[in-house]
Amino acid sequence: MFKVNKTPEPAFFQDFKRKNKLSNWDEYSNYPEIKKALREYMLLEEQDLCCPYCEILIEAETSEIEHIKPKTHFKNEFQNYNNFLTGCKGTKICGNHKGNKYSENFINPTLEDPEDYFTYDIKTGKIIPKEINGIKYEKAKETIEILNLNDSRLCGARKTIILQNINNLEYLEYIDGFSTLKKFLRENASIIY
Repeated sequence: MFKVNKTPEPAFFQDFKRKNKLSNWDEYSNYPEIKKALREYMLLEEQDLCCPYCEILIEAETSEIEHIKPKTHFKNEFQNYNNFLTGCKGTKICGNHKGNKYSENFINPTLEDPEDYFTYDIKTGKIIPKEINGIKYEKAKETIEILNLNDSRLCGARKTIILQNINNLEYLEYIDGFSTLKKFLRENASIIY
């Protein structure tokens, strides 16, 4: 999971909201072009073409707008640009697994840096809490559970990256996605060997 530095709300979205006084997110289904434009903008300008939760490479056509604070519980946030991410549509992970779940302990990657909370287990490919107790531990543990970040497919992909690159860190730059895992491997090269 990586930090997302939100840019100011794009002018095209401001114009759209000014011209179309929508009252809930369901009404956006009548405007697929604005949803696609938002996904593309966030992917290109803020997310380096990756899902910020699982860090896999995604495309606008096969992604979705993720409401960090679920629109069902935070009705006034349904068109708050700072509450949006472009997320993957992976089954049983990320936004699809999160659904309408929310907790004050959930790590919001637009407000907090997930790297302060998470690290990796190089033997299993799991993302794990950096701390062993306390609030950072609790927040990391709960966020991992809410997003199902240790789904077997994600752990398998991470483990493959680790095993294929542990002795050849210079090749990490050719791998798409998984930016925090690649950074972790580079920073811990002396410990891993």
